[in-house]
Amino acid sequence: MKRDDDYVLRRTEKIRLYPTHRQEQALRFMLGVTRQLYNAALQERRDAYRLRRVSVTAKMQLKELTGIRKEKLDSRIIAVYRECQDAILRRLDLAFAAFFRRCRLEQTPGFPRFKSAKRFRQLTFPHGDRALRFDAEQRRITIPGVGSVKLRKGRTVPPFGRAWLVEKNERWYACFECERAQSQGPLDIRDVCGVDRGAHVLAATSKGELIRNAAVGEHRKRATARLQRELESVTERDDRGRVTNYQDPKRRAAAFRLARSYEHQVNARLDYAHKIARRLVNASQVIGLEALRLIHMVRSAKGTADKPGRNVAAKSGLNRVMLDAAFGLLEKKIVEKAEEAARRVVRVDARFTSQECSRCGLIAARSRRRRRFECIACGYRCHADVNAALVIRGRAQLALWSELDPAEEAGRRAGRAA
Repeated sequence: MKRDDDYVLRRTEKIRLYPTHRQEQALRFMLGVTRQLYNAALQERRDAYRLRRVSVTAKMQLKELTGIRKEKLDSRIIAVYRECQDAILRRLDLAFAAFFRRCRLEQTPGFPRFKSAKRFRQLTFPHGDRALRFDAEQRRITIPGVGSVKLRKGRTVPPFGRAWLVEKNERWYACFECERAQSQGPLDIRDVCGVDRGAHVLAATSKGELIRNAAVGEHRKRATARLQRELESVTERDDRGRVTNYQDPKRRAAAFRLARSYEHQVNARLDYAHKIARRLVNASQVIGLEALRLIHMVRSAKGTADKPGRNVAAKSGLNRVMLDAAFGLLEKKIVEKAEEAARRVVRVDARFTSQECSRCGLIAARSRRRRRFECIACGYRCHADVNAALVIRGRAQLALWSELDPAEEAGRRAGRAA
């Protein structure tokens, strides 16, 4: 985003909140009221079209909400901050807009559905800087209808706009949409580092560095399986396989332990991706990545009843390993940190990067022998992932040169020939 000749980036700051028991009850009350408002607005839209063929818009529902608050028809509605309710109605409007867009594109429509309490965990403040107030030291934050809530002191939150509160596994977090200035400085496009991502080695660089795969899910597989068995042992089902004891304290405790285990895995992956991305961005001016289509890479191989797939178990295991490695998360963090540090990320064609020789350019499947690469033409030997990273670096350099001015590119080539 560009503004007044200065580049600023939007980033989200996430902070842990520590509400008291009374404050947590107030937050859950706000969650319940906004969830019921969402469901009521959805029911109104469905009934209006089904019974009278009338399309109810967000503007009409916002006007109706204003009337309810003005006439004081519902004390629960009045007790909740108005902008949180406005955000809910706009959220429903966006859900319907996405539904009609998918219909036009002949995709799976996904009609907006009612929200249960366990699927509704967020309070949105569109103008958070007007509603949420920090104290001078940013150790407490004042929330309308809740009061002054203690928070975890970390780095200072810069001026922010939109904000939202999230409840996850009985923990509360505040998220702020902030703007940060982009680092300014010269960009040396000659400093290019190719990065090859894989399942065995998470990332291999063209400088010869091999970054291990944390394999968080694989390391915690036994603990997760044990928690899953504990949950299933206290779950009761009817003849159709539906759970009948959702509110059982033992089942809720088992489900909570399993959710915390998955949360630990997510946090570990995110922390590792942050650290690796920071290391790669600080080491090079330009980073070359493969343009991978991850949704196709992890597609199931079981096929259909008429055309069943082959090696289904092996492909399922490979998909599990690739998802555990979090290729997409690493790329996302690299792009975010490169933007903030005024670095460049170049995505290149991923075809045959593991079979092409980085020295002579020959593409041959026989050159790749598991983790080793030995070109059948020139005899070049290297680690297979490092060779792929070198190929990615070469393709990224070609992509950068093609963007240069033709005269400058001709001079560069003449200099290289000399």
